[in-house]
Amino acid sequence: MADIISLTQYATDIQKFMAAGEIRKQFFAEPFPVTTTVEVVRLYHPDLLIEITATAEIPHDRFRRP
Repeated sequence: MADIISLTQYATDIQKFMAAGEIRKQFFAEPFPVTTTVEVVRLYHPDLLIEITATAEIPHDRFRRP
């Protein structure tokens, strides 16, 4: 999780999403990833409330080719 530098979050209810903001502190430490949050009418499955896409940067000394 420390390698994540950017998050894009799509939420169907921005108020509920913002109320859960403290949860991210359980997974991320400062400096927090750059974050973009967008409220949408719905996601591809009606049961989903949020979709998150993350971008990570792996330091060269830890990178291993598959």
